[in-house]
Amino acid sequence: MSIRTTVVLDEDVLERVRDRAREENVPFRNKLNDLLRDGLARKADKRRVPFVVKTYSLGTDLMPFPIRVSDIDALDDDKRWGPPNDLA
Repeated sequence: MSIRTTVVLDEDVLERVRDRAREENVPFRNKLNDLLRDGLARKADKRRVPFVVKTYSLGTDLMPFPIRVSDIDALDDDKRWGPPNDLA
């Protein structure tokens, strides 16, 4: 039993299937079905390594959280005018 359906192929894939069908002198439809069968018949590679994200310490927080807008304004003032006199 066969079913008629629409498949959207990228241009490069379309050309590769056409080339193979031409080389083997078989219809495009047959070659596409053969390639799909071959791809689906392959077993998944069981040697896959799990994806692990490496993390690194960025040190301790210098600002208390949550940060308020007034805290950011105070930092900006220190950059512009220097630290307050009692800390200098």
